[in-house]
Amino acid sequence: MCQKSFRTPSKLERHFRVHTGERPFKCEICQLRFKSQYEVIRHSKVHSSLRPFVCLFCETPFKSVNDLNRHIFSHTKEKPCFCSKCPASFSRHVDLNQHEVVKHGSKHGKKCKYCAKIFVADGLLKVHMRVHTGKKTV
Repeated sequence: MCQKSFRTPSKLERHFRVHTGERPFKCEICQLRFKSQYEVIRHSKVHSSLRPFVCLFCETPFKSVNDLNRHIFSHTKEKPCFCSKCPASFSRHVDLNQHEVVKHGSKHGKKCKYCAKIFVADGLLKVHMRVHTGKKTV
């Protein structure tokens, strides 16, 4: 495995799931599985119609403060994530990571087995796979 150490057994157990792929926590609404109870709670917002976070620029409501903050960059054009290897900058870290994989050969990417397109996050690859399989992965 890896050489990481943790202060508590519960944190070690949670980290171990990174290696095993175990997802013991389930959303009772859609049956999607997660590595932690916190992820289930965070995910549960997708099933709610509440949108308490409102953009001050355009009054568009959002379910989470993270979604709102990501949206605000569309108004401000701010790009606080800078590439260390070229002048490129991005509004989101995931876009910077994708750039580093594609343009600079970073080793953190995951390759699609059908078309060899590279993704920096498992979730992004899973969503992309629908293009090839037509199936939504659970």
